[in-house]
Amino acid sequence: MYRQTRASLTYLLILITTLVTGCWNRREIDTLGLVMASGIDEAEDGGIKLTVHVAKPFAIGGGESDTKGSLEKPFWVVTSTGKTVFEAVRNLASQSPRRLYWAHNRFLIIGEALARKGVTEILDLFARDAEPRLLAFIVVAKGATAWDLLQAEFELEKMPSEGGQGIIPNVEQSLSSIVEAKLTDFLLRLESEGIEPVGIQADIIPLQPDYAVDGDLQRKEVKSRVRFGGTAVFKGGKLVGWLDERETRGANWVLGKVSSGILVVKQPGQEDKLVSLEILRGRGNVKAEIKDSKVSIKIRVEAEANLGEAQGTFDPVQSPQTWAVLETYMKEAIQGEISAALEKIRELNSDILGFGAAVFRKDPKYWREIEGRWYEVFPDLEITVEVNAKLRRTGLIMRSAREK
Repeated sequence: MYRQTRASLTYLLILITTLVTGCWNRREIDTLGLVMASGIDEAEDGGIKLTVHVAKPFAIGGGESDTKGSLEKPFWVVTSTGKTVFEAVRNLASQSPRRLYWAHNRFLIIGEALARKGVTEILDLFARDAEPRLLAFIVVAKGATAWDLLQAEFELEKMPSEGGQGIIPNVEQSLSSIVEAKLTDFLLRLESEGIEPVGIQADIIPLQPDYAVDGDLQRKEVKSRVRFGGTAVFKGGKLVGWLDERETRGANWVLGKVSSGILVVKQPGQEDKLVSLEILRGRGNVKAEIKDSKVSIKIRVEAEANLGEAQGTFDPVQSPQTWAVLETYMKEAIQGEISAALEKIRELNSDILGFGAAVFRKDPKYWREIEGRWYEVFPDLEITVEVNAKLRRTGLIMRSAREK
């Protein structure tokens, strides 16, 4: 009996071994070209112009002693065109000796001209296909094309995509002057009730007039760089305008997305001197009120900060009221940033702060009644802003140093 069972198990194992094949769709790393960033513009014939950064692993790994590895540009910039995005992607095959792999694509950059015409259709491939990730940042090149932006580099990183991926969280955590704008966020806002999509604004800082790097085999110097900050404002799938960095932080106060930053205010009692307040955290809340078929919006913001720097002879011990006055100045500075953001989005007539979504949460039935004419109501909304500002600490010293 034991021998029969053992023989049966042996036969079963042999049968399973013959039926199990290898990984039929495996892809060897040395046969792939890793796309790290991509950009889309309108082609001259009205089609799609696609530009991609492809990593060159053999150039990335070189050290200082390896002349080729240290000087050769570690990425390849290549462009193709097509009637659709998918066709433009496939047409890259005629120029690349490796199959391009999109799972590492970290940036989807859109030129301003194309963004103003509309991006909904060009995003379909990136949402539908399994290979690209929905975590790619949506970036709009202000006053430029995506191709222009993809010529830029960063001094501290070999790969431009690494540089961009480092700057964006730095701005989020240190300045709060950038928005959350990954592909998944954009698509969610695009389809949600009462809120519009946003993208990350990018500006090109040219260091030399002729900065095309796509034809250079070796990188000897950085010819242009990128500054991230501000907001690309959409209405539906079309770009309608921009928020600058101050206005963007004002919007982030409302959205509860302020992590840190510096508020510069006047010093109490010495109006010609300035004080720097380091923001510790910010929380925002938006509520809609509906009374007699009229909508009003209430914004409540809570903020905490530390005293980071004082130019004058700051001494809260001798003048206790100084601390309370400084909190008032802090409150006024935050209200100023929020007011600047509200003024701009009223001008652009795009509800990126989700006031319509707040109405929908409050009364879905009423929202259905006004949804079709929301942008007739939106510019004249009654909006009240309440800010609660608290200063926590003075740092390692209580008063400023004084000269003898």
